[in-house]
Amino acid sequence: MKTLNDFSTRKLSKMIYQTNIMPSGNNTSFLKLSDHLIKRLQDGADLEKINRIISSELNSAYGLDVSKKQSRELSEEIYSWFHN
Repeated sequence: MKTLNDFSTRKLSKMIYQTNIMPSGNNTSFLKLSDHLIKRLQDGADLEKINRIISSELNSAYGLDVSKKQSRELSEEIYSWFHN
């Protein structure tokens, strides 16, 4: 499991950015989302909860319209990253 710190938050932000889910931005574009996700994962959020957070946040905070498949794949990648 990962801990909430600057390194983990930046690593996750970079990981999300590298999925090319957003056509512009940079490695730090998803710092706020990353912080939120790590906090929820530390609180024991399951994969479905993470998927809902990702879908909701990408749409409301970033204006991105992601498919269910994209959201699910990203959720699985984040969930796996956190637990390994």
